[in-house]
Amino acid sequence: MNKIKPLLFAFLFTTFIIYSQQEKHYELTAVSFHGNDNIPTSQLQNACLSKESPGWFSQFLNKFTSFGSKATYFDSLLIPSDVRAMRSLYQSRGFFKVKFFPEYRILKEKKEAELIYHIIEYQPATFRKFQINGIDSIESIFKDAIFDYVKVDSNQQYSDNFVADKSNFVLGYLRDHGYMLASADRPLVLVDTLENKVDVRLNFHTGKRYRISDIRTERTGAGKDLVKEDLLEELVGIKPGQYYSYYDIQRGQVRLYRTNLFTSAVVNSVVSDTSGSEVPLSITADVGLLNELAPEIITNNEDNTFNLGLSLSFTRKNFFGDARKFTLSTSGAAQNFSEFLKTYSFADTSLYGYIDNRITIEQPFLFGKLINTKLETYLTFQKRKNEYKSTLYGAKLSMDFELPQYTYFNAFSTYFNIEQADYEYRKNYMLRNLSYYFGKYLPQKTADSLAASILENATQADLTRKSLNEYIGISLAANKTNDVFFPTSGYSLSILFEDANSIPLLFSSIFGENFERPAFIKTLLTGTYYLPFYDSPTSAFGVKFKIGKIFAYKGNIADIPLNQRFYSGGSNSIRGWSTRELVPSDPLYNLNNPTPEELESLFIKGTTTGGFFLMEGSIETRNRLIGKVGSAFFIDYGNTWNGFQNVRLDQIAVAGGFGFRYYSDFAPIRVDFGFKLYDPNNRRNFFKKSLWGELLQFHIGIGEAF
Repeated sequence: MNKIKPLLFAFLFTTFIIYSQQEKHYELTAVSFHGNDNIPTSQLQNACLSKESPGWFSQFLNKFTSFGSKATYFDSLLIPSDVRAMRSLYQSRGFFKVKFFPEYRILKEKKEAELIYHIIEYQPATFRKFQINGIDSIESIFKDAIFDYVKVDSNQQYSDNFVADKSNFVLGYLRDHGYMLASADRPLVLVDTLENKVDVRLNFHTGKRYRISDIRTERTGAGKDLVKEDLLEELVGIKPGQYYSYYDIQRGQVRLYRTNLFTSAVVNSVVSDTSGSEVPLSITADVGLLNELAPEIITNNEDNTFNLGLSLSFTRKNFFGDARKFTLSTSGAAQNFSEFLKTYSFADTSLYGYIDNRITIEQPFLFGKLINTKLETYLTFQKRKNEYKSTLYGAKLSMDFELPQYTYFNAFSTYFNIEQADYEYRKNYMLRNLSYYFGKYLPQKTADSLAASILENATQADLTRKSLNEYIGISLAANKTNDVFFPTSGYSLSILFEDANSIPLLFSSIFGENFERPAFIKTLLTGTYYLPFYDSPTSAFGVKFKIGKIFAYKGNIADIPLNQRFYSGGSNSIRGWSTRELVPSDPLYNLNNPTPEELESLFIKGTTTGGFFLMEGSIETRNRLIGKVGSAFFIDYGNTWNGFQNVRLDQIAVAGGFGFRYYSDFAPIRVDFGFKLYDPNNRRNFFKKSLWGELLQFHIGIGEAF
């Protein structure tokens, strides 16, 4: 009898293995999940080892190329591993009572198999206690900040990520306030399955609170003798006697790199040389060449469109010391490069762009404070297709302030700009706009005739507008997303507030002089939000909303320069339209029974485009396809108006489309195809419009649209 048992076991085991091997000949055509109301199917599919076989086309490609995938086969031995992986996923979200009931079907005739997981989730567990141990010895103000952050609501659903976030915050907070060697044990999670409650204990070991004893610097590289040791210490901004802070060390290292003086820079504490409660700080920097001549290919998204061109710059680093940087640069770029791809011509009617010349001085200090300051003078020539030529020259002082670690806004900058703007309009551009404006009050033939007669006698001075303006601006930004380059959750917010000509208006009032220029305020608010729709690091679902307003509190709003107005359309805007194509359709002036003199005054004031109220939005889904290649589907909407009171729902332009992405190491490169789903200026039936002439607009861009 004893001999029969081993033989029987061997027979049964061999039969099981043979049956399992036979199963592998059945292609796994479907892996489905039933009852998963709280965990997306995509996450369960990623967790399981059993994978659906790819489609026939993917298998066909794989036979001849490296693309596509091979067929996968059903293996019942993987089911226990799948259940363990799914259970772990559910428990990480608080579903400790979850149950799984696997089922599979073998279709022998088709040599296919289907795998079904029936899931009963039950209710997730919630927190009962969230206990922090090991921080009794730290200062009460630190304990209060920690306890304030880690407190949880008793109705809060348990989550491993939630616990990890709290633990990482406490550990980071301790290391940023002197506790250099602070460490944490693995969180202790106690589950009460009867009450469906969870108790969490986080145990920390703070160790001593350290101060910086001294600063040690080391310079290497070709320009090491041209940079003083004291400069490294000033840039890092940490002094002996300060408490150790990991955040301050990271920020100091960023400052070193921002100067472009160093090819490498490392700031760290020398733990091996600690003495008592003090630790030395080491700053090691490799100093590169101080003179740099750099040719460059320009690819950017300025003016809401893709620009392609060349630039050449000369930079003198450490100019008169203090890490000051002096730069001479010239650049030129063609805008809307897609126009060239359509026509293969750089003729006047298809090419427009700019040439920019600048002298810049940038330094990391201002009045001994760590305020990154930039002073630049510039001369810019711009030509817009069939519209105008402009010359802009002036000077701008910008200041970028570092904000404390725990503030809502991550970035704060301000600037002061004086600019002379000269515009020379093309006659056919003025003719088109005047005919449109006059057509609001007169029969169109009469309007066309009047516009032509006015322009027939127009001199070059009549077609030129000049203005000198002063701007003061403040910019605030908050980035609360989970990733700077490819965010999948969180949000970001930016606010721009700009005042124009308030200072010269004030002096004119004081000295009793006549002030003819417009004084105005410009505000722009942009918000983006990423919904965890996919809960995947390679897919994202985001929404954007932008709103802006310009109002003149002194002078005529029509005299506000073109480059300060709002425009919609372009690769970073409403992608069914070309750059700056969406402008107000209503006249800026509403005249009742206008006289010829009043109509002619429109020409004197200028009939140039651009709005004073902007509203835009976007909805976009981004998904990786293969490797670094991805796709996007989007809906954009919005327009510009002369004022908020002019906004009408039937004037909101809507575009939809798709695009492709290549996620290079420095930035995504994208091609987007936008279609005019609703055109407020052409309301003919969508299906009666031509694809190339009226519906489709494609854009090439660097970086995501938002």
